[in-house]
Amino acid sequence: MVDSKINPEHIEMYAERTGRGNVLEAPGLIEIKFKPNELEESMLRLDPELISLNARLAKETNASPNPWETAAAVETIRRSMAARRKQLMPIYTQVATRFAELHDTSARMAAKGVISKVVDWEESRAFFYRRLRRRLAEDSLAKQVREAAGEQQMPTYRAALECIQKWYLASQGGDGEKWSDDEAFFAWKDDSDKYGKYLEELKAERVSTLLSHLAETSDAKALPKGLSLLLGKMDASKREQVMDGLRQLLG
Repeated sequence: MVDSKINPEHIEMYAERTGRGNVLEAPGLIEIKFKPNELEESMLRLDPELISLNARLAKETNASPNPWETAAAVETIRRSMAARRKQLMPIYTQVATRFAELHDTSARMAAKGVISKVVDWEESRAFFYRRLRRRLAEDSLAKQVREAAGEQQMPTYRAALECIQKWYLASQGGDGEKWSDDEAFFAWKDDSDKYGKYLEELKAERVSTLLSHLAETSDAKALPKGLSLLLGKMDASKREQVMDGLRQLLG
């Protein structure tokens, strides 16, 4: 079986409108969930005739002074109750079967959060094309976010996706409904100027954290040497950019 809980970050579940989520067929399920004695309990709770007969049974059992008359009356009532239960059993079994069927419909699964959405067969191809394209776009950008922030600052895919959602909604005026607008998201994602500054901030924060850690835990003499080795691995243009940044930082 496929279960979204196996990998909730990347597995999504959907169902066609007539789909069912049951493992057992409804008649088999009620043999476990609604045994005959449980159906009889429901009859006794819901059926007016059985309720009346049960009340008479209790009255006859407790009130009559003649044990022979009591036994006869009690037996008559019990036979009437047994006949009524036999009459009602097919109806209650049918109702229980229908209840079991409704429990596993696509609409019920969506309401319980077992699936993400009910998708009609006619629109399924277009829907899954857009959904796959959207997930690929999110995954690509999430990878950039995690690389920019570093695994320590951005340890999970979900954290990266939350950042992306926050950046995107900020560009849309904070309207939460815009998050489900695929075309608007694609246009935003394809324009790196819309979120490039956020990536640069994450990179700067990662470097700042690294340097702070080195300054706190390493020999002070090791820090300049480490920076020198790092600069030596860069090409000339990047090295000059870093040096300019350091000059501005140090005044």
